[in-house]
Amino acid sequence: MESETYVRRRHWTLAEKRSVVEEAATNGNVAATAKRHGLQTQQIYRWRERLDREEAPGSFLPVTVSPDRPAALLDQDHRKQDTAVVPDRAPRIEIVLGADRRIIAEGAVDAGILLRLVRGLEAPR
Repeated sequence: MESETYVRRRHWTLAEKRSVVEEAATNGNVAATAKRHGLQTQQIYRWRERLDREEAPGSFLPVTVSPDRPAALLDQDHRKQDTAVVPDRAPRIEIVLGADRRIIAEGAVDAGILLRLVRGLEAPR
């Protein structure tokens, strides 16, 4: 191989990869971002997939647990009802996402499906 055609591979740190992926997501133009950094567009997509996989298990979102209010408090004529009576309700999970989006799941919920749904809705586009 001639020395003129040899191109040394560049090593990208995790922080640099994350920065390039975030830049592509912010400006919405992966091809332009790749060209600016001397990369192939597919490289940015691979980095994004790997970063998503690495960060997903350690990602936590704030959660607020609040008890349901008894039905008597929701009733207009609550003075006539016993406030200790709470109707039987199925368990309910409400997840508040960005952009005022919510996922409300009632009853038995498959946590794996719910997690995939949240990741899909929150993934950068």
